Amino acid sequence: MQLKLIFRRILFLLIIIFLIYIIIFRRRSLRVYLTETHINKLKNENFLLNNTKYYRIPRIIHQTWKTHNIPIYWNKTVQSVHQFNTQQFEYHLWTDNDIHKFISEKYPYFYQHTFLKYKFNIQRIDAFRYFILYHYGGIYIDMDNGCRQSWNSLLNILEILDLNIKHLAAFPRTDPIGISNGFMITTKEHPLFKILISRLSLFNHNYLIDYFTIMLSTGPSYLSLNEYYFDQLYYQSRIRIIDEIVYSSIYTWHTPGNSWHGKDAKIILYIYHRLRNFNIKNFYYFLLIISFIILFLCYYQCRKRSLNYIYYCFRKINLY
Repeated sequence: MQLKLIFRRILFLLIIIFLIYIIIFRRRSLRVYLTETHINKLKNENFLLNNTKYYRIPRIIHQTWKTHNIPIYWNKTVQSVHQFNTQQFEYHLWTDNDIHKFISEKYPYFYQHTFLKYKFNIQRIDAFRYFILYHYGGIYIDMDNGCRQSWNSLLNILEILDLNIKHLAAFPRTDPIGISNGFMITTKEHPLFKILISRLSLFNHNYLIDYFTIMLSTGPSYLSLNEYYFDQLYYQSRIRIIDEIVYSSIYTWHTPGNSWHGKDAKIILYIYHRLRNFNIKNFYYFLLIISFIILFLCYYQCRKRSLNYIYYCFRKINLY
C-alpha cells in the first residue's frame, strides 16, 4: 500500500515536470495564429463573410453560473454579449443544476466515477466546458468577459482562413504560459475536445497545492498540455491561437475575474509577476523552484505516511 502511494506521488511530480518541459521546449504541431492582419484583410470580404455555406462553427454561445441570478458586477459583460450577438447566435446559460443534469444523462460513467469526486466545484465547471463544446460546438466565454462587436465576423474569418478543414478551434493565449479556457471557439466534435474529455479521469489527482490541482486536472494547464501534444495534421483539424490585440482590443473586454482563486493562487501569481519584472531566466528559475517545492512536499508526505505506517505496525505487534 505504501509503495503504491509513493509511486503515485512520484508519478504526479513527473507529470508536473514533464508539463513544464513540453510547454517550454517542444510542440507536436506548429502554432497557427489569428492576427490583426487577418482581421483587417478579411473584414471587407462581404461575399465570403456572409456566405453561410462556409459555416462550420455552430452559432451558439455558452456561459455558466451557479444559478440564473447573475451577480450585478457582471451585468454589463453579459448584456454586451447579448447586445452584439442576439441576431446570429443562440444563447445558453448553464446553471449548476443544468450541468449536473447534462453530465449525468449524457456521460453517466464519468459523472459517477470522476465528476462527483472532484474536490472543487471549479473543476466540475471546467470539465463541463469541454463536454458541452464537444457535444454542441460554438463559443464558451467566462462571465467576466464582455463583447465589443458581433462574434459572427470572428467565426467567419476563422472559417474562411481554413476553408478545406472540417474541424476548427481557437483559443487566446494566457499569462504566464499556454492558452486560456475562459474563451473557447470550436466546431462540434472537434478531435481535441474528444481528447480533453477522454483524459479528464486520468488527470484527476491531488497535486498537493490547490491551485496546481485545479490548473492541472481541468484548468488552463490541462488544456495547454493537451493542445501542445495535439497533432493537427494527423487529425485533419486546425487550432488557431488568438493574438492578444484581436482578443482583448477588437472582440472582447475584461473585468476582474478568477473568482475561484485562493490564497495559494494569489501567492504563486504574486511571485510570478515579481519575477516577470526581471527577465525570462528568472521565470525559468521560478518554475524550477516550484518543481523542487513539489518534490519536497511529495517526499515529506511519503515519509510522513511511511513513519505512521511503521508506528501502526509496531503498535499492532505490541498489542499481540
